Amino acid sequence: MTDQLVDQIRHHANAEPVPELDLDGVIRRGRRARRQRTVARRSIAALAVAAVAGTAVLVGTNRDTGPSRLEVSSTIAAGDVALVSAAYRTGGAFSRGDTLWFSDPDYSVDLGVTVQLMYYTAEGVVAGVTNDEAGDAKRDYVYVGTDGTVRELDLPGKVVPGTDAQADRFTYLTEQGGGYRIHVVEASTGRELATQPFDAPYSWAGWAVPPVGLTGDYVVVGVDGDQQVVNWRTGERVADVPAEQLPSTGGGRALGGPLGAETYELGESTPLRSTKDLAITGEDGGGSWASNDLSPDGRFVQTTSTTIGVDDDGTVTEVYRGAGGEVDDKPVVHVTEVDTGKRITLPGHARTYGWTPDGRLMRVDGSKVTTCDGASGACTSRTVPDGPGTIRMAGRYLGS
Repeated sequence: MTDQLVDQIRHHANAEPVPELDLDGVIRRGRRARRQRTVARRSIAALAVAAVAGTAVLVGTNRDTGPSRLEVSSTIAAGDVALVSAAYRTGGAFSRGDTLWFSDPDYSVDLGVTVQLMYYTAEGVVAGVTNDEAGDAKRDYVYVGTDGTVRELDLPGKVVPGTDAQADRFTYLTEQGGGYRIHVVEASTGRELATQPFDAPYSWAGWAVPPVGLTGDYVVVGVDGDQQVVNWRTGERVADVPAEQLPSTGGGRALGGPLGAETYELGESTPLRSTKDLAITGEDGGGSWASNDLSPDGRFVQTTSTTIGVDDDGTVTEVYRGAGGEVDDKPVVHVTEVDTGKRITLPGHARTYGWTPDGRLMRVDGSKVTTCDGASGACTSRTVPDGPGTIRMAGRYLGS
């Protein structure tokens, strides 16, 4: 793991708070709906609410620091829930400021605080929210469903959860004695499904607890050495996934091996597909470099062989071949289908693409959000209504 990536992980760990569309027609309808809706504000005692079109609710956050309130409104009507769910699967989720969209600019939930991070579950996202756009304030987590439901989650602010885009679940670790405890939670209700003790040496990522991934019956834990895999239902350890890295999981699979270039089927950790041929060797003949990321459904691996330079605001200023080599003016991202080995390329670098729940790549250019099929490379774009702030994508471990 390069120093640049370790620095990025540690910086993040130390930051507290996280089908073809008629674009013009969609935006006009969305703006009409926003102008016409009447917002009725009311306080509630319950933590979970259905934020249906034309309502607003208050949900308590910052349970550790005081009675800050989260004001929620949504444009999602009850009759549109099936449409929103389908759009979310193919188009993903993205946010700007306090507004979160499920693929279509018509389908939005306004939270009243900045949405910093989003992680996919089957029918909604686990979102890290903060009262400070810069990310300096304490982060809380909420669940935002494709039906407009918003629920506060009892999740430590400095933890980065692992989620399963194919199930209504997320996982996180807490410290317990000299080891850890695995928690698996039903995202839409907050109900804890299982807890299991876990212990392994860990020192590398900067968080107080190891980074985790979740897919199917398995929690993948990024400890020192190989990634350890636990059946969260039984607590049983199964075969490790080789290599120390941030877990990249989906569809019952995980990445491992040098540079995370091997896709493994979890359980026996059977190797399925390698992308190591895409790594670039350093100009001095030294070590190779590539970054690999598994899609949330486990069908595709996204590989970049570039590194980036950023300014103080996190804006990408330069793209380099390999680990800080020559400037690359036309960087590309390789997408490999795990089952067949079929490969395509798309323009982009290590920060360009996130994922949608069903394994399409997603990128943002200004107010334009584009999704691309991982098998064919065909892309579809839509435009988000104008507004202040940067659009953030879901489907990236460290946010966007």
